Amino acid sequence: MHNITFLDQGTFPPSITFTPPSSRHQWQSYTATTPQQTIQHLQDTTIAITNKVVINEVILSQCPTLQYIGVAATGFNIVDIAACKKRNIVVANVTDYATHSAAEHVFMLMLALSKQLKGYSQALAAGQWQQSDQFCFFLDGGIHTLRGKTLGLIGTGAIAMATAALAQAFGMQVIFYSPSGRKAIGDKTCVSLPVLLKHSDVVSVHCPLTSDTKQLINAQTLKLMKPSALLINTARGCVVDEEAVIAALQQHQLAGAGLDVLPHEPPTANSQAMQALKHPGLIITPHVAWASQTAMQALANQLMHKIDDYINGKAVVNLAL
Repeated sequence: MHNITFLDQGTFPPSITFTPPSSRHQWQSYTATTPQQTIQHLQDTTIAITNKVVINEVILSQCPTLQYIGVAATGFNIVDIAACKKRNIVVANVTDYATHSAAEHVFMLMLALSKQLKGYSQALAAGQWQQSDQFCFFLDGGIHTLRGKTLGLIGTGAIAMATAALAQAFGMQVIFYSPSGRKAIGDKTCVSLPVLLKHSDVVSVHCPLTSDTKQLINAQTLKLMKPSALLINTARGCVVDEEAVIAALQQHQLAGAGLDVLPHEPPTANSQAMQALKHPGLIITPHVAWASQTAMQALANQLMHKIDDYINGKAVVNLAL
């Protein structure tokens, strides 16, 4: 019989259902697990589920019963894959569950920025339309359409491709830069990062965080972008230099930024990003691009289906091979 432990089920809302395996087992769920509690919570566990709780070499060395780690996300950098391989521990993640949720979030940010939604909401709250002599009220900078604009996508994965499809429906031109070195996407040749930044009206980040992509968007690369351009990041916070983006907004070197991810999550109240929240060209959402109800339930279903397959001796894609 397997002992299954979910280390941080509180990272999902109560509306998401994790259907336990049909075979006999023991289930233990924790709302959260601190680093100091991880070893204790994993004692006698054979199957662990983690979303953000780190499982490293030190922890694995003290949890000898562990056979399988289910990562309740696509990114698996929280698990020491090499140490799992050495111990023959299976590691499985969840893939392709949030493709459309994330792509739609990109466009929500893109539309909100191009239409100055935040600025107009702030103006109404301040009574500026109510005090206008005309039937409408205009902010400086204007409202812009997406049709005819160029969207530059940094990354070529499933979310980038879903975003590209939406962009084409809006009548936008799409260009790609591949940090992994892909030369073409279908019939489209990938361009260099400087070319993408120079020609894009909107730049959207869709690449994983690696040593090569850390702070890929920084003070120097931001200078290559049009002052009228928008920057969207729904990938990983550290791909973008948060301080450089805020400085570019304040110095009018960038028209708008939509950030769903930050280098430190959750941010502190006195972080530069939180201090800049009143800027009308800055929209920050709390790492929820992936988190539509449909996407989260799809994640839960896939996560538990893989565990069920493992228990029943069926093949599971093992990241620790």
